[in-house]
Amino acid sequence: MNIHEESRIKSISDSMLWKKMLAFAVPYWKSISVSFLFALLIAVTAILQPLIVKSAIDDRIKGITKPMVYAEDAGAEKQLEKDDRVYGKPVAIGDRIYYRAKQDEASWPQGVMKAQIVPHDGHYDVVDGWVEDSENVTITHAENGSGQLAENNEALELRQLAPDELKAFRKQDISGLIILGALFLVNVVLAGLFTYWQSLILQNTGQKIIYDMRSRMFEKLAKLQTSYYDRNPVGRLVTRVAYDVEAMNQLYSQVIVNLAKELLLLVGIAGIMLFLNVKLALVSFTVIPLLLVCTIYFKGIIRDAQQKARILLSRLNSFLAESLSGMGIIQMFTRESKQLEQFDKLNNAYYEAGMKGTTNNSIFNPLIGFLGNLALAVVVWYGGHSILASGVTFGIVFAFTSYIRQFFQPLTALSDRFTQIQTALASAERIVELLEEKPTITSRSDAHKLSEPLQGALEFKHVWFAYEAEHWVLRDISFSVNPGETIAFVGATGAGKSSIIGLVNRFYDVQQGSVRLDGKELRELDLKQVRTSIGVIQQEPFVFSGNVYDNIRMNKGDVSDEEIRMAAKALRMEDFIERLPNGYDTMLGEQGIKLSSGQQQLLAFLRVYVSNPHVLVLDEATAHVDTETEQTLQKGLLQLSKGRTTLIVAHRLSTIRHADKIIVMHKGSIQQMGSHDELMAAGGAYRKLYELQNGAAAAPAPISTAQ
Repeated sequence: MNIHEESRIKSISDSMLWKKMLAFAVPYWKSISVSFLFALLIAVTAILQPLIVKSAIDDRIKGITKPMVYAEDAGAEKQLEKDDRVYGKPVAIGDRIYYRAKQDEASWPQGVMKAQIVPHDGHYDVVDGWVEDSENVTITHAENGSGQLAENNEALELRQLAPDELKAFRKQDISGLIILGALFLVNVVLAGLFTYWQSLILQNTGQKIIYDMRSRMFEKLAKLQTSYYDRNPVGRLVTRVAYDVEAMNQLYSQVIVNLAKELLLLVGIAGIMLFLNVKLALVSFTVIPLLLVCTIYFKGIIRDAQQKARILLSRLNSFLAESLSGMGIIQMFTRESKQLEQFDKLNNAYYEAGMKGTTNNSIFNPLIGFLGNLALAVVVWYGGHSILASGVTFGIVFAFTSYIRQFFQPLTALSDRFTQIQTALASAERIVELLEEKPTITSRSDAHKLSEPLQGALEFKHVWFAYEAEHWVLRDISFSVNPGETIAFVGATGAGKSSIIGLVNRFYDVQQGSVRLDGKELRELDLKQVRTSIGVIQQEPFVFSGNVYDNIRMNKGDVSDEEIRMAAKALRMEDFIERLPNGYDTMLGEQGIKLSSGQQQLLAFLRVYVSNPHVLVLDEATAHVDTETEQTLQKGLLQLSKGRTTLIVAHRLSTIRHADKIIVMHKGSIQQMGSHDELMAAGGAYRKLYELQNGAAAAPAPISTAQ
């Protein structure tokens, strides 16, 4: 299987994903609770704004036409002052004191008379009675300003208001408008402040959660066995830690609390609309079934598109990381056009997946907007008809148009949230898969610790090992190494030499047989003690960003700079360090200079030397260095291996003649075993290989390809 071809992740239920992702938010529940409180306050301020405008229209701008009552005598006036059906400030006009009244069909006390102001031909008349529909009345005036209003075959007396009288009636409306305007301004300012504080808290909390998530993921990656990295390329893992986690950032810093705010808005607006006018509210809600159908339909499509896009992005990043790492080889074999062709293929697949998601969103979001406008059109039609029929006031219809916009704004936002949620859940599946990956190479709960100092005795007993099931790399391997002995492994490429080294350091576990250190099965020992007791020098050591001191010291924080300098001097390696631009303080890695292969090997020897391991492992440590560097390394090796059990994998047989025991590997099995002299005397594969190498070294031709 191509490791870049990431298979679809096993489906996890949305409820389980939510549970696992919200677990990261639990430590920050206080901040999130405050954000929810601000969300509630923001929703309240948004709901209040149309109510304030409605009140301004119905109670102030059109307040002068509200039903009124007045008292004919002092007794009735006293009763009116206590009646909860009157409101506002009383207005004295002549011998009458007018009160605005709620339109109540219940009887009024004796002596209380009804009145109402009606606009007509650019002036206002006060009518002795209540008018049901001021648009469908007949008004007649006499020269003295008095007159009659005819409605439903009923005649009501009226008189025209003088400008100063009209001003007296308008006075409370003007002051009321000023108060409502101030309330609206305060509402807007508070909404802005609440939004700012909520956003600040959410962003801060979201970043903390993402910090924790990335830390958990890196901690998990650090614990996973080497075989996991054999199956998963770097680009894929980088995609999960970087891009997938960033998608979760949107979930924590925007979606969750804002989703709650938008749901509160929807519930609050629906409640207010039902309170204001049930019929008009139900008419407004007729588009909701269509909305639900669209949402359910697009849910699966958007989720699949996002999941596919994430998989393709992972493949693209994996291919990019591989190509950048091997760019020298690509250019050496003039493979640039072929790599570009493969990159374009992956890039185009990712582009098409992204465009599919964009197309879905481009349909879904405008569809929500269309349904909102459809609901608005229905409200305008029905509400306008109701105004003409005097069923509702203009202020209520205005409030409904505002609420419809507000109602569908969170729905439109919810469609965006919906897309963000589907993206986040697609990423969450990949994050959960990584976090739930079980390390197979761990210390048991009852792991033993060997007594210090370790002796360094190693034993392989009937070991069978395979990287993939039944594809055996090692077959029935048995040998032992006494404390302080040096043992070397030789053989053709793929014979199993490096696999033995991987088992010694417990990068892998055997399928059959056992590997023992100082008489104890490796799987029964504390993993940390095993690995700190074994020093490995690889064929291609890794150089980290940092100075020379940091790269040599590694995890040994108790090693001083002076001890590092003394170690370099003891191994006769101080010369190459002192030739660096800033000596031991020279920055290496991506942020510094690039070392040659030989210099990296010297650095690796020093790294192992200062760690003072009990067992030394060299995996073709001198394969890529020049003769001069190899001589330096050989001298260092003799110094380094004194008193230590040493395992060496080598192709150059001249470098392991001194070994106490040499094991010749062939296709995963031990072909020969013994000292150099014993193997030369026995003849066979080792002697043939040795003579071939020496012959190749003594004569200019032919060039040998034997290992």
